[in-house]
Amino acid sequence: MAKQTFLERNWCSELVSVVRTNDGQKAGSRESVPGNLEEIAERSALVLAEAALCAGSRVEIASKSHILKGVVKSCTTQSGLGFLLEVRLSPESYWSQTGFVPQHLLTFRQPLLRLSA
Repeated sequence: MAKQTFLERNWCSELVSVVRTNDGQKAGSRESVPGNLEEIAERSALVLAEAALCAGSRVEIASKSHILKGVVKSCTTQSGLGFLLEVRLSPESYWSQTGFVPQHLLTFRQPLLRLSA
């Protein structure tokens, strides 16, 4: 028997600052990179940034109204656009629409077919 489930994607567009907050940095020397929040999920976010940040960097994604904390999982070059940062959100920053709704949010639900025994 087949059971229908959905893959949910939350595309958005909101200007943010990605602030590297690694332990051991001197106060006042935190690196800030401008970017655009492109996609968000409960436990992850994608940011198109103007500069690269190393995988493993602890970061804060700061919008006008909210701060999400996490760790950069990957950073890939997007030819002519910048750098796509994949951020794994920290448990205290898991995302939901009840806490923070980015500008221009578009939720897309794609049906998936799951077979059950």
